Amino acid sequence: SETPKESQSLVGFEDLGDALAGDNDYTFLIKLFAGCAIASYAIKYGATFFSFPYEANVYLGLSVIIVPSLLNAFKWYKRSQDPTFEGWF
Repeated sequence: SETPKESQSLVGFEDLGDALAGDNDYTFLIKLFAGCAIASYAIKYGATFFSFPYEANVYLGLSVIIVPSLLNAFKWYKRSQDPTFEGWF
């Protein structure tokens, strides 16, 4: 029987190396610049849409750190149990 082929979809940052391996230096630099420009624009002007960056809220700050960390730990736990797990819940 055939072995299942692994999906090429991006699961997390650890998979970016495989996704960008076919790019040359100039393509990578253009993608890097575009990503940084979009992220910096979102950070600079995104504060006008959300008021939480200006409020001192310890619970919001902790949730921004803890929730992604727990999701990442759960993903790696599931991967250790089932090697075919791709990271989508």
